[in-house]
Amino acid sequence: MKGQYILFLIFFVVNISWSQTKWTLMHSYVNDDIIAWDVDPMGKVIVSKSDGLIKLDTSFSLQFSQSNKRFGEISKIDARHSLKSLVFSKDQQLVGFIDNTLTFQEGIKELSEEDIAYATDVCYSGQTNRYWVYDADNSKLVLFDNSVGNKIEINNLAAITGGDEPTSFFESHNQLILFYKGIGTYIFDYYGSLIRFIDDKKMEAVHTSEEYLYFTEEGQMIRLNLKSMNRINIDLPTTDITEFRIFENFVFFKTSRGIKKYFLNHQ
Repeated sequence: MKGQYILFLIFFVVNISWSQTKWTLMHSYVNDDIIAWDVDPMGKVIVSKSDGLIKLDTSFSLQFSQSNKRFGEISKIDARHSLKSLVFSKDQQLVGFIDNTLTFQEGIKELSEEDIAYATDVCYSGQTNRYWVYDADNSKLVLFDNSVGNKIEINNLAAITGGDEPTSFFESHNQLILFYKGIGTYIFDYYGSLIRFIDDKKMEAVHTSEEYLYFTEEGQMIRLNLKSMNRINIDLPTTDITEFRIFENFVFFKTSRGIKKYFLNHQ
């Protein structure tokens, strides 16, 4: 009985510490021309605009800039790996990689030559030589492995999810997270088996950690424990949020006017 009480007390304190938080605005990057963006493992922001790429340091000062004329308009950036970020051009159907200075590396992939009819989104896998591509025409996800040339496919996604195509998707801790706005979030294992469906039609944007699914809805951020399914809500510090990223105790919010970086103060 005493052990159960201690576990309950720890659980209660942790939940209180999350729900009683205060947002502190650290930095803002004002720009209404952002097409894609991400935060790298060092907490630096990479942004794609119509005229190229830029990289902001942790204080949101300009660190690097690079033209994207060689590649075309970049519609997706996945910067989860520290030495090499993945970029995707939906218009050109290209997947490429950039280093820490935003310099394009060799090995740009033309997806039309890889049996992809029409890709609308891509994301990195847990290894830098692997990445996922969503083929909208065939409603399937394809995992490419550049080191061996093998592919893993998850076919007929529309029949599983009931959605035309995911609003966004990404791999997190060997699981695939597929978010469908107006439907909810599907979690698949590495081999394409459906693990869980989070039924919440009010979700506006999602992000994850190893233990939690974070999402925004109706002016709040919700932290959902993926084991206990317990939800903790906190009020958002700003409006018009379209995407967000969590990095340690910082949260980056993308709005139509730019990107804001907040620190979460625990009371």
